[in-house]
Amino acid sequence: MPTAPRKGAIALAYRVFVLPGVIVYLFAVSTVVLAADRFWLVDLATFAWPYVVAVGVLLTVAALLTRRVKAIAMAVIGLAVALLPAADVPTARASSAQGGIKVMTANIFGDNIKDRAAFLTLLKQERPDVVVLEETSPAWERLISSSGLYPYESSTEAMLRDALKVYSTLPIRAETELKRAVTEPQAYKQPLRLELDLAGKPLFLYAFHPETPRRLWQWRDRNAYLSAAADAVKGDLERAPVIVAGDWNTPTWSPFFRTFLQQSGLASTADGWLQPVTRFTMKLEAFAYIGATIDHIAVSPDIFLRKHRVGPAFGSNHRPVIAELTLPQT
Repeated sequence: MPTAPRKGAIALAYRVFVLPGVIVYLFAVSTVVLAADRFWLVDLATFAWPYVVAVGVLLTVAALLTRRVKAIAMAVIGLAVALLPAADVPTARASSAQGGIKVMTANIFGDNIKDRAAFLTLLKQERPDVVVLEETSPAWERLISSSGLYPYESSTEAMLRDALKVYSTLPIRAETELKRAVTEPQAYKQPLRLELDLAGKPLFLYAFHPETPRRLWQWRDRNAYLSAAADAVKGDLERAPVIVAGDWNTPTWSPFFRTFLQQSGLASTADGWLQPVTRFTMKLEAFAYIGATIDHIAVSPDIFLRKHRVGPAFGSNHRPVIAELTLPQT
């Protein structure tokens, strides 16, 4: 039996910390889940959502230790609400079939990386069939184009315009920039759409890199970018399989990520709320990858997933995302 002093300490902790904590937590996560699609600053909280869920776990444990039914109930409800965004993400169906293609996306951080050899080594080790790069500079383009790894690549014009670059072992039939209407005065970014040749049949590939939502206009433009791309993807789904890859500047737990998938008809190749960080702060890299999961690969329902993983750091503030896929034709 707990002693009187211990009972008093538990009662004090309950009144001062645990009960107020679970009340605030339940209110905060409910606000984000219900209002993130309408308010910029609320949506920004989804970038830290795994850490928010971790706080919910700690509060639930603390509530259990107090043995107070009210605190336990609110903590469990708050944690359940925090887990809802991950539960609502459509995910690709698994496959154990051999063959298919490997897709990699990586934000190579422009010219901030002085030693590019690590990424070139990664390409030689992984041998992805399709590589989607963001923040590509002319120096990066020259390096990878001259490596002899990829016989096909997107145009230099697209790279200079949006810093997007695609390398492929599959022939590129056509390349178009999605001409979406922009309403923000400073907006200019457009998704890059490629039609690849997969054994004589088309495969559509979209390369993404919308604005980072650090400012209100960037948030609005990112959301408009995703919405316009979703409509275009939905149209292509009637003709052939579709793959979308890139730095989406949108975490898995944002309502705008889920809305894109639902609107376009695609599925994410990653699942669960505890996903590896893909964009991290380099100041803490020596200790842990602290950041958000904003680099994604999504596929149409007729594409199955064999493996999804986040690759090693190579000098950028992003880690590469790799998906091994089984396509209908393969």
